Amino acid sequence: MLNVDNSWRNIASPDFTPYDALDPEKKILLNGADLFSPDPCLPSHVIEATKRALDEGRTHYSLANGYAEPELREALLKKLKEFNGLDVDPQRELLVIPSSALGLYLAIRVCITPNTGDEVLNISPGFAENINDVVQMGATNVLVPVRQEHGFHIDPADIESRITEHTRCLVLTNPNNPTAVVYTRDELLEVAKILERHNLIAVVDQDFERQVYSGSYTTFANLPGMRERTITVFGTSKDLGLTGFRVGYMVVPRELFGMLKIAIFNMHGPTNTFAQLGVAAAYNDPAYADAWVDLMRERRAYGQSVLDAIPGVKCPLPEGGFYFWVDISALGTSEQVRDWLIHDAQIGVGLGTWFGADGEGFLRVMYGAVPDEDTYKEGIRRMDVSLRKLATIQHVVA
Repeated sequence: MLNVDNSWRNIASPDFTPYDALDPEKKILLNGADLFSPDPCLPSHVIEATKRALDEGRTHYSLANGYAEPELREALLKKLKEFNGLDVDPQRELLVIPSSALGLYLAIRVCITPNTGDEVLNISPGFAENINDVVQMGATNVLVPVRQEHGFHIDPADIESRITEHTRCLVLTNPNNPTAVVYTRDELLEVAKILERHNLIAVVDQDFERQVYSGSYTTFANLPGMRERTITVFGTSKDLGLTGFRVGYMVVPRELFGMLKIAIFNMHGPTNTFAQLGVAAAYNDPAYADAWVDLMRERRAYGQSVLDAIPGVKCPLPEGGFYFWVDISALGTSEQVRDWLIHDAQIGVGLGTWFGADGEGFLRVMYGAVPDEDTYKEGIRRMDVSLRKLATIQHVVA
């Protein structure tokens, strides 16, 4: 066996081979995070801006302004002010990155010293890649459970009780992936007080911030005392449907700006230049993405009303994101019910256990990654018929 870092052998990786049993002609996938895949979905002004950048020779390294092209820098400053309420200094706080995934990795990494016993607080169920990142960099995950009886919202006491002298940061995904919870300002204020009390950094993933269906959204860095201890990571894949562009950005404390900028350059280099021009066009005219939120609101209402009526199934109305967090524990394990849907209904859904052991008994069902309304409704119809059949077999009644 090769002499490598053995922690990398323990990285969790979903097994996608069960989906090979799906018939290519009949399958409907409700397990991806790529909006409307595989159909084209971007408006002409985004496509044309990207093409124009190529025609103009915008193909060289993007080295200035925190690796942001001027057009994108201005678009981001405007968006951050109007949507997030953040006045950002582009020379000392704003960094453009080649995907939020890299941004999250670097944000956690700057907080810890590898292989010294450092600990990172991660919400559970939570985004699997954040948990993997901690493993990869030689730190320890300390999982903070969010409970179904509390609607999967945070109990601040659960965070504080897990803080030790080795704790270095808390990772938050808001809206949460996979529970679809949008954390309230009041609960985040309590979290902020805890972080300040223990001198901890917050790493906040706001990838799904546009997909919030009611109430107001709280940008964590806007809370009292949090701007100087929060690394906020933003994406454009979920926000604007630009999954293939691989452009994200970070708002960081000034104290960390220089070291994170160097780390981005060392690990990847500047972000795709011409893709940045497409992203700038999208942020300058995001009406298409706002319209998608209305469409997702309709999809979530329809799907939730059907799924929640199935015997043995609990499907709360998502507060954010474009996915259902479905309790199917009365019908079997996550894997058993996932496999049943593959073979009985030709439907692919995600295992709750992809998001940690606390996800057992749940499925994540994506309602955004479906190309059209007819396909989506057919997928929900098949799930309804199939799970009702399973409930009968399992002698589960409403």
